[in-house]
Amino acid sequence: MPEDNKDTIADPKTIGEIESKMRLEGVVKSTEIFGVLVDVGVDHDGLLHISEIKKYNDGVNKQDLDVGQKITVWVKKTDEGTGQISLTLKEPLALEWNDLKSGETYIGNVTRLERFGAFVDIGAERPGLVHVREITTGRLEHPEEILSIGEEVEVQLVGINRKKRQINLSMRTLEQQFMDSEGDDDPVPTAMELALRAAMEPEAEEKQDKPQRNKKESSGTQEDILRRTLEGRPND
Repeated sequence: MPEDNKDTIADPKTIGEIESKMRLEGVVKSTEIFGVLVDVGVDHDGLLHISEIKKYNDGVNKQDLDVGQKITVWVKKTDEGTGQISLTLKEPLALEWNDLKSGETYIGNVTRLERFGAFVDIGAERPGLVHVREITTGRLEHPEEILSIGEEVEVQLVGINRKKRQINLSMRTLEQQFMDSEGDDDPVPTAMELALRAAMEPEAEEKQDKPQRNKKESSGTQEDILRRTLEGRPND
């Protein structure tokens, strides 16, 4: 999930430093028929179109924004070539529909619990649904058994229906991935560990060979004693 910058005010010096969804503090420079020009501290004024003012300023028109008035705006888009900076009074979503990708993981907050699943806000237009079967690998009768309203959770996006504005999420897939990783083989030894093992192997082989040689020598001595006894020869 993108970093939450709702409380962060940017301070760009040039239009090239301005990014989409950036929060800026500006000063109303002038009012025009098409909207309001806002000084946002760079080499070009930003435009707060009249449609943005009416839509997101409770119907208040541009005449109610006085020259010299300080306002908070967000960047819709910029064009460095033409020097255009489009602004809005509405804080943009952290995740637009085009930003959502299946398989991506996000951090969100549980907003509602129903018997069929949990709704999680990941910063999109609306919360996504984690079906009760997608909450955990174990058996679960109701999401409230392990989740609570406001709880922060990690989810994976498993499906999007842009036409119906539906976002399907899963916690079970991430839980399964964690369980699978726990069962992996031992980690690959480091170069130092390999060198230490190589240094110890000759010593271990030498220790292992010594008993074998002693056993062989002992066996030969016993055979020699038995042969001389049968021949009636005394031991040396």
